[in-house]
Amino acid sequence: MTTDKRPGAARPRERRHATRRPRRASTFLAAGAAVVAATGMSAGASPLAGAATGHGTVAISLWESHNGGPVGDAMTALVDRFNSSHPSVKVTIVVTKASTKLLAAIPAGTAPPLAEISHYDGQLVKAGALVSWNKFIKGSSTITKANFAPAVWDNGMVKGQHYRLQADVKVSQVLYNKTLFQQAGITSAPTTWTQLAADAAIIKAKDPAVIPLGWKDSSAHILPAIMSDGGTLLRGSNSVGHTVDFTSSAAVKSFTYFRSLYTAGELQIHHGTTLRADFGAGKMAMIDGTSAGYAKALAAVATHFKVGAFVEPAGSTGHAANISQGLGFVLPKGHSKAQDEAAATFVEWWFQPAQQVYWAEHTGFAPETRASINAVPTSYLQTHPGLAATIQAAESPYTVPRPTSDSYAEVQAALDSAWYNAITGKTSVQAALKALQTQGDGYMLGSSEL
Repeated sequence: MTTDKRPGAARPRERRHATRRPRRASTFLAAGAAVVAATGMSAGASPLAGAATGHGTVAISLWESHNGGPVGDAMTALVDRFNSSHPSVKVTIVVTKASTKLLAAIPAGTAPPLAEISHYDGQLVKAGALVSWNKFIKGSSTITKANFAPAVWDNGMVKGQHYRLQADVKVSQVLYNKTLFQQAGITSAPTTWTQLAADAAIIKAKDPAVIPLGWKDSSAHILPAIMSDGGTLLRGSNSVGHTVDFTSSAAVKSFTYFRSLYTAGELQIHHGTTLRADFGAGKMAMIDGTSAGYAKALAAVATHFKVGAFVEPAGSTGHAANISQGLGFVLPKGHSKAQDEAAATFVEWWFQPAQQVYWAEHTGFAPETRASINAVPTSYLQTHPGLAATIQAAESPYTVPRPTSDSYAEVQAALDSAWYNAITGKTSVQAALKALQTQGDGYMLGSSEL
């Protein structure tokens, strides 16, 4: 294989056999064997395992952006295991920004047979650049509505067609320093926003040098709080519509809540990397993050203290809310039937319990299927509360997928800025939300519901 050495070119990921820790490999094999025994599956079996038979070995590339760390290592380990158990298919990982490069690659004829892209897939769907998964998952006992978590099943589905099958369940959660909680006399994690504010005040009073709460000015961390108070992503809906919903009482209440914490010196706003570093150093008692950053947060903490976790709290509705985001598998058009079937073989295998349990335990992402969630050992969840919180959010009926309209990406960017300005006092809450409503409606004007 020839490697493109041009600046910015996509490149195959280097294999990590020499550096991968033996413990991970043995843990994976043991976990896989246990799940196989529990489910009655053979180690490499899948309903589509013979899809490429008759074509020799079908080689396909997988574009994805997990470029290192625990998540990248887990992806590499799983692809290696798939290749060793499926001699008729060979998958090669190419680390690249598939979400942004795929739109240009498809008409140029350079797109891969399989890619993982973010939830901003509206342009590709509108352009007719993706093959629907429907015909490949028809008859599958794994990729079904009954087996998938609700928000995962609906993610990437447009008018009944699955164009993107979610591979990373990215939901919001809050991590906390158990030692600082104990020192402040707090015996349990907050379950409501009122309790969270009360705990933050207690921690601040106990040790003024500790920052009670760290938050990120990003839509994934802002919208769940608004929804928990009865707000919606779009006017009257969480999925389709042409107008946003930021002048609601729920939005006002949520913005005002965070502004009060900031004014009291109990909240700081930073990027995720800074939040994790300060949390690991014991400077912050709680940080909001996502399942995508859970493994990184644990690495920052090391053995300094025990980490607790909880889903973002319940609001005035009486329940918590969340948004399911993250990368998902797509089939770019322009490939042979054998290549499409080979890609489908890999994806079917990916969603089986043995692979899903390994993925969850090594990345912090929740499994996408109910069978896989049930296969995660209870003992593991007891010692990894971040994964337990992620699974709780994934299974919740109040967790919704991000709207499919690509215009909503612009809305989210405007929300991030408006929230930051309102919370830090650069503008009033009412003025920020009024401007955000006008700006958001402008972005959504004329947008297709797909």
